[in-house]
Amino acid sequence: MALKVTEFFGFTPLDPAARPYVEGLKCPFVDGKCIKPEHGACSVEPLTLAEPVICCPNRMYGEGFLALKDLAQEAFGSGCTLIRPNEAQDRIAGLGDPLTGNEVVVFGKYWGKELPLPRPKGKGAKTASAYYVDWVLARLDAAGDLSEIIAVEVQTIDTTGSYRDQSETFFQGRAYADASGRIPGFSNAGMNWENVNKRILPQLIYKGHVLRREELCRKGLFFVCPKQVYDRIRDRLGGHLHDYRPGQGTITFRSYELGVEGAAGTHRTMTLHGQFTTTVDQVALAFTSPMNLPDADVYAAAIRNALNR
Repeated sequence: MALKVTEFFGFTPLDPAARPYVEGLKCPFVDGKCIKPEHGACSVEPLTLAEPVICCPNRMYGEGFLALKDLAQEAFGSGCTLIRPNEAQDRIAGLGDPLTGNEVVVFGKYWGKELPLPRPKGKGAKTASAYYVDWVLARLDAAGDLSEIIAVEVQTIDTTGSYRDQSETFFQGRAYADASGRIPGFSNAGMNWENVNKRILPQLIYKGHVLRREELCRKGLFFVCPKQVYDRIRDRLGGHLHDYRPGQGTITFRSYELGVEGAAGTHRTMTLHGQFTTTVDQVALAFTSPMNLPDADVYAAAIRNALNR
């Protein structure tokens, strides 16, 4: 278990272009405060993978919220334009440019307004956040009425162990060498891949069921994640899911990957890696009835082998 930091406050560690962000503990991708200021890592590279893995959700919003723009184009057509809720309110009230029917209002953090949802009554109130999503994109018609919505969930992957030793060295402006003398070095940390099973898939199944009851959510739930999370989800679900067009009751898995290290002062590019769409029911069935199981009696065989029997 070992990894190294590949992006520190948006740039290759020790890149001079990162200095204003490091000193201000700011994120270059959302123009706001870093949400992990003690570590500052946007992506890391596990020794066993030899490729960068996005570990901070805000890194998914690189290139001017490219992931949201791509989704809006796919869901609502190439002519759509993303606008903030306050701009939508003004234009509905007749202030500014008239609406054309191609405007998509973005509700979510960093876009001026998150969508306030009612809390469930009774016992469900304690788990109200279970059906919240990170982003809601709402298309308006030319009269300002709500035409269609899509829901977007964004997840990266957590780390286990600690790479604070690297971060502290980078904060001091020095290169990091590990116990083996490697520069750049690796810390005793890894990726929490088990979160795919424990947290990500159960949440998506629940939220997918909630959204299939929304009349205007005609293209279902979209899940945006790094390439490596996407690959593990496909592996966990067995690779035998039927493919569907986005529609009510579907989940569309969409992944991005980072490019190679570029010139000094630049960010790694983020490009679309893969996409597949299936139904909430297919995901739930595959999650509870996995097909990629080991051979029968694998435990007994392991015990006999351990006892030399």
